[in-house]
Amino acid sequence: MWRVERGEFDLVAVGRALLADPAWFTKLLSGALIELKGFSTAALAEVV
Repeated sequence: MWRVERGEFDLVAVGRALLADPAWFTKLLSGALIELKGFSTAALAEVV
């Protein structure tokens, strides 16, 4: 079962993941979990 289906994530967690790795959802769907980048506050500097 996917962690999303179990309710382990909220929109904040997904938003942070997308800030750190814009291809997060695509990687998640394709099963490329090893390629996911974790969130860091440094990612916020790239948003501007």
